[in-house]
Amino acid sequence: MKRSTTIQELGGAKVVADALRSRGVPVAEVTVRSWSLSGRTIPAKYWLHIADIARTQGLELSLEALAKDAAA
Repeated sequence: MKRSTTIQELGGAKVVADALRSRGVPVAEVTVRSWSLSGRTIPAKYWLHIADIARTQGLELSLEALAKDAAA
């Protein structure tokens, strides 16, 4: 998944923010939404959680894919 579509494929900013908060990760929906903007990336401190959210939704998203997208 590319960063620009990762959040959408996981259900959108609200779904991702809610899922992160349910895991004890304090994050605002607007923050998650900002990760999809041009020139922005998903911060590394959230990668494990984002990959886990994808996995629980039956999607494949590796840490390597997130790192590659962040480096692009």
